[in-house]
Amino acid sequence: MKITRVIAHLLEERVKPFTWQVDRPGSGDGISAERMYTCLIRVVTDAGVEGHVVGRRGRVVMDMVERRIANELLGKDPLNTEFLWERIWDIDRLEEFPIYVLGLADIALWDIKGKVAGLPVYKLLGGYRDSIPAQASTTSYDTEKEYLDVIGAALEEGYTAVKLHLRYRDVKTNARLCRTVRQFVGDDFDLALDASALWNYTDSLWFGRVLEELNYTWYEEPMREFDLGSYAKLCDALDIPVLAAECSDGAHWNAAEFIRRGACDIMRTETGFKGGFTGGLKVAHLAESFGMKAEVHGGGLPNLHLCLAIPNTTYYEDLVIDVESVRDKRNGPIPFCRGVVSLPEGVVGIGHDLDIGEIEKRALQTLRIPE
Repeated sequence: MKITRVIAHLLEERVKPFTWQVDRPGSGDGISAERMYTCLIRVVTDAGVEGHVVGRRGRVVMDMVERRIANELLGKDPLNTEFLWERIWDIDRLEEFPIYVLGLADIALWDIKGKVAGLPVYKLLGGYRDSIPAQASTTSYDTEKEYLDVIGAALEEGYTAVKLHLRYRDVKTNARLCRTVRQFVGDDFDLALDASALWNYTDSLWFGRVLEELNYTWYEEPMREFDLGSYAKLCDALDIPVLAAECSDGAHWNAAEFIRRGACDIMRTETGFKGGFTGGLKVAHLAESFGMKAEVHGGGLPNLHLCLAIPNTTYYEDLVIDVESVRDKRNGPIPFCRGVVSLPEGVVGIGHDLDIGEIEKRALQTLRIPE
């Protein structure tokens, strides 16, 4: 089997607006809060099997496909995912791919593998479970009442875990919120906190001790992840597990340095920022070899497959924007029942439900390589 063509469609998608902290971008891709550009990549083979992946920041991805990715894939065996993963990393040395581009080809190739095998991708990756609890992951809200309304709706829908994203930079304001939420959900409910790199070491240490007092499950990314020395000090000073390495480049090579330096207690992995399924799996197995969890970051079908494939992750991270979005989970594309998610029945490959004819019509731009 050989790859004969790569097709990329630039698409405009409508999204539900949300905010992300007081002074940071939220929904959309920087052009509008209500829309974003995506890129559907189709890897076509001489066997008539196509692999699909959707990349955000579509205009950037279209450029990468046209100049670098397509020509690297053409004529190659799509089942040789390890070889092609290595080739993309080799190009990265000079191209400096955005972190969200590195794994796109790999995801599409694993989609082909699943379709050829007649199996869902997670079974090929390892097949650890068929369903997993979902963690309701909030956006940022202006008032404590809005937080409690969304969390209350999540409890009603059966979620057994919530992760907070904060609104303000001030540690004392955020500490009050965390105390209010803990009182609202009770002492035994699973709460985690994602600070999204808001603070320096001093504020991170102070806030970590607040979370220990409140019995939060983990403390995620309080500082930018360049500073491994401060992360190592923080892990030594706190009892609450520190989760890190979400936005750090380098897949398992960089993850190994976090572990070697004692700069996290829980590792982040995913398909988007860690080089697709191949990279995400490498990171997860590396963490497992050190007795460490590798929690999967972000939702969507590829990340759900990764969650179902590995033993050392706890939750599928499920973004909840508002009360309405929580209640819509029952009718979403990923089956959701009382806080547990699974794949749709009969999924082969990744399981994208795409109308290619409709996509061809509404694409703002289409690349076909070769023409």
